[in-house]
Amino acid sequence: MPGVSLAQDTEEKPGREQAAAGIDRRAKHLYDKAMELMEYKQYERGLAMLNTVVRDNQGELLAHMAHMEMGRHYSEQRKTKEALSHFMLLTRLLAPEIGVKQAEDVVALYHEALFQAGFSQYQAGQYSACFPLFRRLTEVAARTKWANMAYFYIGMSHYQLKNWNKAIDSLSLVGTEVEEAGEGQDDLGRIEIGQRFYSKIVDADVPVMRKLGVPVQAQVKVSSGDVETLTGVPVPGKKHEMLTSAPTALGAPKPGDGVLQMVGGDTLDVTYIDDSTLDGSKGVPRTGKVRAVSTGTVGFFLGDNSTPAYIAYPGEPQVLMLRDADLDTSNGAEKITLTVKSFFKVEAAAAAEDDEEALLDIFALDDEEEEVWKERDSITLTLIETGEGTAIRSGIFVGKVPLAAFSEGTVPNSGDNILHCDELDELSVSYTDLVHLYGNESRTSEARIKVSGSVNSGVTADQFVVFEELLKARKGSVEAEALSGLGGIYKDMGLDQRAAQRALEALAKVDPIIMNRKKLPGDLVENAFRLKWESELLKDDFDSATATCLAFNRLYPESVLADKALMTLGRSLTDKEEFEKAVDVYQRVLELENPISAAEAQFRIGETLQKRAIDSVEKADAHNSKWGKAGLTKATALQNAMGPAVTAFRRTYQSYPESSYAAEALGRVVRHYVDTEAFAQAADLLENVFNDYPDAAFLDEMLLLWANVGYRMGDNETAKGKLRKLIFDYPTSKHVTEARKKLAGLEAEGGE
Repeated sequence: MPGVSLAQDTEEKPGREQAAAGIDRRAKHLYDKAMELMEYKQYERGLAMLNTVVRDNQGELLAHMAHMEMGRHYSEQRKTKEALSHFMLLTRLLAPEIGVKQAEDVVALYHEALFQAGFSQYQAGQYSACFPLFRRLTEVAARTKWANMAYFYIGMSHYQLKNWNKAIDSLSLVGTEVEEAGEGQDDLGRIEIGQRFYSKIVDADVPVMRKLGVPVQAQVKVSSGDVETLTGVPVPGKKHEMLTSAPTALGAPKPGDGVLQMVGGDTLDVTYIDDSTLDGSKGVPRTGKVRAVSTGTVGFFLGDNSTPAYIAYPGEPQVLMLRDADLDTSNGAEKITLTVKSFFKVEAAAAAEDDEEALLDIFALDDEEEEVWKERDSITLTLIETGEGTAIRSGIFVGKVPLAAFSEGTVPNSGDNILHCDELDELSVSYTDLVHLYGNESRTSEARIKVSGSVNSGVTADQFVVFEELLKARKGSVEAEALSGLGGIYKDMGLDQRAAQRALEALAKVDPIIMNRKKLPGDLVENAFRLKWESELLKDDFDSATATCLAFNRLYPESVLADKALMTLGRSLTDKEEFEKAVDVYQRVLELENPISAAEAQFRIGETLQKRAIDSVEKADAHNSKWGKAGLTKATALQNAMGPAVTAFRRTYQSYPESSYAAEALGRVVRHYVDTEAFAQAADLLENVFNDYPDAAFLDEMLLLWANVGYRMGDNETAKGKLRKLIFDYPTSKHVTEARKKLAGLEAEGGE
C-alpha cells in the first residue's frame, strides 16, 4: 500500500533524563560532559571521559550507556572491531535473566546492542556472523522497529551470499512487525529544528511514473505557515520507493524557497497524492505528521561564541550560551534567566563540620575520596537572544558572567551580579529542557568549567593528582612503549635474549604505574597493564602474562582488553603447536567476568583439540604404513582421537546457542558422526541444525550430508528430498553438481 514515512538525519538516542534516576550526579555530569565533547568532535577527550565513566560505574546503567556511545562512535568511524567489542559486551551484560523484570532503559539498550552488533558484522562483510544476533533480536523485540530492521538485514545478508530464496523470505517479513503506541504515549514523531528533514514515499506505481517522467512529489505544510513541494529521488535497490528531503531552519515562513522554516512546537503535515490505487480510486491523499522540536544545550564558550571554553579566569567575563529554538516565540529578542554557581573543594570532614546535610554526600563517596564540593557564590544571569535584522529568530541566547577573584574576608553576595571564584574552583550552570527530541520527560543539560590553575588530565572533570607523579607516570609509559616495541623487533629477528632484556626494562617502567594506580588516570593504568602482559609475552612468560590479564579483568571487569589479549595469546600458542597451553589460555577466557569471546574461546578449544588429534595421528603414522597403532587405519585412529574435540564443540552450541560459532560447532559434530557412521545421531543433529540455525553458511553441505545419511539408513525418499532442496535453495553452491548426479542416480534406481 502506498504511504509516507518520516525521518531525519539525527540518530535516535535514549533520553539521558530517563537514565539518570539513581545515578551518581557527578558521574552523570561526567557522562554529559563527554557527550558534549563528542558532539563538538573532540573525540579523544570525549572517549577518555566515557572510559572513565565505565571504569568508575561498572555494572551501572550509566556505564552501559557509555559503552553504547563508544560503540556508536567507532561504528560511525568504520572501526568495526572496536565498535563490535562494546556492542558484544552489552549483549552479555544486558541479556535478560529468567524471572527477572528489567527496566525499560535496560531493555532498550539490550535491543539496540543486539542490532548494532549484528549491523557491525554486516558492515564488515561477516554475513554469517550477523545472523544469530538479528535472529535473537526478532525473538526478544518482536513487534518493534528493531524486528523490522533485523529482518531487513537478514534478507540483505542472504542476498549478499546469493541465497536468493532465503533473501526473499526474510525481506518479505519487513513491515510485518508493528510497534503499537502505548496508552498516553505521543504518537507523533519528532524532528530537530535545523537538521535536514526526510520523507519516504512507497508506491508500487513509482517505476511506471519514473519511466513516464512523472515527478514523484510530496507537499509539506508547516503549521506556522510555510509550504514546500518536495520532489523525490530514487532509493538504490528499492524500485518502489522515493526519498524527499529539505533543510529546516528556525524562522518566519518563506513558502516555495526550498527550506522548511519553522518555530518550536510546529507540526509538519506531509501529503502524497496517490493517483492509482488497487481499487481504481484516484487522487487519494496519503499523509504523515511530525512535530518540530529543539533540544536545548548550555555551555561556556570563548569570546568568538563558537569555541567551547575549558578554563575560566577570575577578572575576565565568561561567555555563557544556551541553544534552544523552542524558546523563540516571537520576532523580537527573547530573554531567559539562568543561575550560575561557583564551587570549591573541601575535605569531607571539614564539610561535615560546616553542614550536617553534607553527610549525605560524604557517605555517597567512594572510600578513596576525601573531598566534596561546596557552593561559594551564585548569580542569576539574563541571556538575550542574538541575531541580525528586525526579526530575531536564532534560538541562541548569550550572556557574560562577570567573574571576580575571591579573597580572604570577601563575603559573596548573590545579589551583586558578580560571581566570586578562586583558583581550582569550578563554575556550574544547568538548564531544564521541557521539550526536546528524546522523549516527553524533562531533560537537564549541565555544563561545568574549571577556574584557572586546575590540573585536568583530560580523563575526568574533577581529577586532581600530584603533577610530578602524573608526569613521571606518563614518561614511564612512553618509555615502556618504546622498549616493548624495540623488544618486538628483536623478537621478530630471532634475538630472544635481547627481546627479553628490553621486556625487563619495560616492566621496570610500568610496574610502578600499576602499584600507584589509585592516584593516576584510568587510561594510563589500563595502558600500563597492556604493556605489562605484552612485555611478559616477549619473555615467553605465558603464565605471568595470563595472570596479569586475569588481575586486570578483576580490576576492570567491563574492559575487553584482557579478553582480547588472552585470545591473541591462545591463537599464538596454537600456531606454535603448543596445544595444551593454548587450551589452558582459552579456559582462562571462560573464567573472565563478562568475556565477550566466550563462545569463540570454547570453539577454539575444540578446534585446538582437533588439531592436536590430527597432529598426534600424523606423528603416529609417520612411518606411512597402511595400518597404524593397534591395527587401526589412520582415519579410524583420527576419529577415536577426536573425542575431546567433539565434546568441546558440543559444549559450544549447547552453552552459546546464539553465537556465530554455534552453527559451525554443531556442523563439526555432525561431520564426526557421519565419518564414524553414527547415522542416527547425525540425523537427529541435522534436524537441529536446520531448526536452530536457518541462516548458517554451510547448510548446502549439511543437506548433502543429510542425503548421504538418509541413503545409508535406507531412506531414499529423504535422500532425494534433501538433494532437491539443495539444488533449489542453493543454485550457486559448489555442491550442486554432485547433488544432481546423486539425485539422478537415486531416481534411476527407483525407476522415476
